[in-house]
Amino acid sequence: MSDHPIEITIDSRIQSGKEKESTNYSVQGNLVEKGNALYLRYEESLEIGKVSTTVKIDQEQVTVIRRGALSMRQQFAPGQVSESLYKTPFGAMPMQIRTERIEQLVDREKHKGRLTLRYLLYLEEDETQRHELSLSWKGASQ
Repeated sequence: MSDHPIEITIDSRIQSGKEKESTNYSVQGNLVEKGNALYLRYEESLEIGKVSTTVKIDQEQVTVIRRGALSMRQQFAPGQVSESLYKTPFGAMPMQIRTERIEQLVDREKHKGRLTLRYLLYLEEDETQRHELSLSWKGASQ
């Protein structure tokens, strides 16, 4: 198991009906390699408090685990629907995710890579949101 400091750039696009929202920011994090899986770990400071995020990248699927002010566990596998609970200080909400595509390009030697998730998010009562989330990372020393 090896642990490397990295810089992660997070690019998120959400489309809900005609509304479009996009965010882009960078955080310091760690890249951990365990067997065939890669783990990206980072912390965010949101208005409602700190959230610690782990992104597990496997050959077949991606799992995003968030803990803290927000908590959820999302699983992404192309063509699959997964269900989870989105918990906030204001309550919990069930959600469903239908993964459309996962693209990953990883250079383990140089500790850099890019992961793009395209998925549909169904929240109760709300209309479907189309999400595209890209994480790119590189070794902090580069």
